[in-house]
Amino acid sequence: MNNYKLLILDFDGTLCATHEAILFCIKRTYQTLHMTMPKHDFIDETIRAGLGMEKTIEVLSPDLTQQQIHHSLSIYEAIYLAEGEDKSAPFPKAREVLARLHAAGFILTVVSNKAVAAVDTALQRFQLKQSIAMVIGDTKTLKKKPDPMAYTDYIKPKFKHISPKQILMIGDTPADLLFAQNIGADACWTEYGYGDEKACLALQPTYTIKQLVDILAILL
Repeated sequence: MNNYKLLILDFDGTLCATHEAILFCIKRTYQTLHMTMPKHDFIDETIRAGLGMEKTIEVLSPDLTQQQIHHSLSIYEAIYLAEGEDKSAPFPKAREVLARLHAAGFILTVVSNKAVAAVDTALQRFQLKQSIAMVIGDTKTLKKKPDPMAYTDYIKPKFKHISPKQILMIGDTPADLLFAQNIGADACWTEYGYGDEKACLALQPTYTIKQLVDILAILL
């Protein structure tokens, strides 16, 4: 029997299938700004690293100034909210899984490197928000995973009675698994997501699941 009380869930590649939406919006951003389009495989690989969009743009276009990166990011976020949502969907039984975990007494939180407005909009649209106690996403000041800031500055102060050993991080990229290590929590790798298999397994996650519903067998 596990001793977990609080679950930290990633968004992209864990709760929702968003890879095609992200890919589409990156390409639309480059087209809108008349920038040289990176190769498809390079964009795909960079998305799978789970870096967050600001860092992703920086990696894709290293010659951009910081001002140009921020402008590109604002265009991307606007395109995602306007067009990206229709190209994403929750993974099978996501709503049922979250509802069952919530009913069982787990505190559910979402920590994403995605803009918090996009995460919040999607969670509400897909009727997942009602099971979640806290949503933390990119606010331009939040240091992104694997930096532990989302935990130290947001989760820990609100849930002071819960120790890292009572937390399970559930995510699909090295950024998620390293985040778990950095806060002293166990990690569950969502194999069905977008993270590189070799890189994720090298980080020795506590659990691996092939579909979201598999988390119920671990926790209930």
